[in-house]
Amino acid sequence: MVMIFAQDNVREYLLEHGLVYTFRKHHKKTADGLRPRTGRDWITDKRNGKKIADIYIIPMEPIDALNMGQVLSNYARESGFHLGHGRVDDAVSEWARAIKSFNLREPTAGWIYKVEILDG
Repeated sequence: MVMIFAQDNVREYLLEHGLVYTFRKHHKKTADGLRPRTGRDWITDKRNGKKIADIYIIPMEPIDALNMGQVLSNYARESGFHLGHGRVDDAVSEWARAIKSFNLREPTAGWIYKVEILDG
């Protein structure tokens, strides 16, 4: 399974810093349907795109309309939206707008994932 990073600032942050926190609408499960899927994967910048890097994925916590501001605040500094702002509130607002633009039907329910670049 591949993880697509279509948003330039988020993908560039990951590649430069080796770590990024990202929102995903669906929390993928293992074959048993119970446990969260974690571990090795790879990234690209678009559907059917070429492999950019190998990654390791860790689900951090669920997010919804009620806790969105607080959850995004916890991870905003390493989201790719903080650079250039210097303020967490501005980064959270920009991140929330990006989530909405990429997830038009259910933009406020999903998961925050920690994504790390694997060496080698």
